[in-house]
Amino acid sequence: MDRRPVIGFALIFVMIIGYSLVMNKMYPPKPQPAQPVAAAAATTPAPETLPSPAAAATGIGQQVDPSLPAAPLTMAQMLEPVPAEAAPSVIIVTTPLYRARIDTRGGAVVGWELLQHKAWQGGPVQVVPKDAPADGGDAVLFRAAQLDLSLFPYTADGGDLQLAAGSDKRTLVLKGMTRGGLEVRKIFTFDPAVYGVTVDIELGGDSAAVGNMLVQTGTADAVRFGWNHGIAPVERRQKLEQASLRSFVGIGEDIHFRKRMSMRKDVTKVEGQWRGSARFAGLQDRYFTIIGIVPQGQGGPVEGTVRIGGNKERMAQTWAIELPARRNESGAIAASRLELYIGPQQAELLRVYGHGLEKTMDMGWKWVRPLSTLVLKGMQLLYKVIPNYGIVIIIFSVLTKLMFYPLTKSSTQSMKKMAELQPKLKALQEKYKNDKEKLNQATLKLYQEEKVNPLSSCLPLLIQSPVFIALYQAFSRTIALRGQPFFGWISDLSQPDSVTTLSFLGGADLNILPFLMGIAMYYQTKFTPNTGGGQMAAMNTMMPVFMIFIFYNMPSGLVLYWLINNVMQAYQSWQIHRTAGKSGGVATA
Repeated sequence: MDRRPVIGFALIFVMIIGYSLVMNKMYPPKPQPAQPVAAAAATTPAPETLPSPAAAATGIGQQVDPSLPAAPLTMAQMLEPVPAEAAPSVIIVTTPLYRARIDTRGGAVVGWELLQHKAWQGGPVQVVPKDAPADGGDAVLFRAAQLDLSLFPYTADGGDLQLAAGSDKRTLVLKGMTRGGLEVRKIFTFDPAVYGVTVDIELGGDSAAVGNMLVQTGTADAVRFGWNHGIAPVERRQKLEQASLRSFVGIGEDIHFRKRMSMRKDVTKVEGQWRGSARFAGLQDRYFTIIGIVPQGQGGPVEGTVRIGGNKERMAQTWAIELPARRNESGAIAASRLELYIGPQQAELLRVYGHGLEKTMDMGWKWVRPLSTLVLKGMQLLYKVIPNYGIVIIIFSVLTKLMFYPLTKSSTQSMKKMAELQPKLKALQEKYKNDKEKLNQATLKLYQEEKVNPLSSCLPLLIQSPVFIALYQAFSRTIALRGQPFFGWISDLSQPDSVTTLSFLGGADLNILPFLMGIAMYYQTKFTPNTGGGQMAAMNTMMPVFMIFIFYNMPSGLVLYWLINNVMQAYQSWQIHRTAGKSGGVATA
């Protein structure tokens, strides 16, 4: 190793020590007068006046020497919120339709009770989950920065609001300020006559301060309205509601759906992003929905970005809509508006928004929807005359059976003729058992001679299938049946007719209507001609048991419909069989 660096460092050390000794010798320190202990304590800052680490980092709460020039704020510091004047609180807004809870921290909707719809455990339906995050998802998007409003500390312009029926609209104004002098306003406008609430986000403030801030952040291009809460399950049998939970987006003329069940495998299955003419985004369960709606009347389609996603840990779906930031008549430098609908899925309530929101209701496949809608309208008309949906369903069932009676009669008569031909068919099968081609020719010739169409028995089933599917959608999806009693133990036509809980079966419910339907179906098969020998007889015996399992957990309104349908079918088959028997028909199997 070279010795020169070592020698150099040693000489520097000696020079520093020698300089200190010489200076202390030539200029000794002057003795300081003794201070009383009390005076010394008085010059020491009290612990509570010391700035906190957070204040030291942000500059808030520190004493600044006015003679010194203020250090310019960075862009991030300009967008930092100034603490609210009051502690965070929850504002409660009550109307005849709902009770809303709005947290001043972030201006998030943290509760929404639908006062006209009862929960199964008592009290009104609560559609916002109890474990909803504080992060609502709102933000203002500048060209070079983003102002996150999720946990923004607001100050409310008043306390709780109470809106009576027929009263005027009321507003709740939440205000906050950033360190850069930008005022943020979130304004809720409530109307006691509707489930929706108008939400406005506005930016304002001192023009000079805001101008200085915009130099760094750029102009505000868009405002994002978000819903990160998901939608709460509200029915007792939550497993039966899983298939109904989904998110949806309206962009241009298209509507896109994502089922929540898909999130179990991969959260990307429920994610999506679209850019174009933004109309709405929302979540729904079987009966209720939470929708963000782009207001109409803004001079044409609004170009925006719509996103949907999910939180797999909470199994909650989310949506967000980014709309252009514009100046408004109140002088805001940037503002945007969204309609928020939180309420029941009722076509007449959704249709008023003009975006075709009623099409988001799950009424079956596209080709079934018109028929399902027709069934709903018919039920609602009957309900105005007969205010009991159980009786309405019975009338519907009777009317549909009478409407299809000609087909049922033709099918039953055809089946009886087929039963008469069984001996001849068996003879042909025995004669041509080694020649399938000749057997088919001989069978077809026999059908032509006897004027029998073997497919005619299937025709009524094919024609009635769309009607049954439409009825299933109408009965199981319409909120009109929710909570509607029939009689006795049938207290809710939208749910299975449970009479008790079977503890020895793990808490399973005992439902009566499915068993009554199975008994009716069993007797119906007894009046149906047997055209398939022993195999058909066995199938007719097993089919009622199979249908009991299929219908066991279905809405009691739908099971009631099918019960009456089977009773009517059994009666019609018996009547047709009795009439045919007098004219020489064959006996039933």
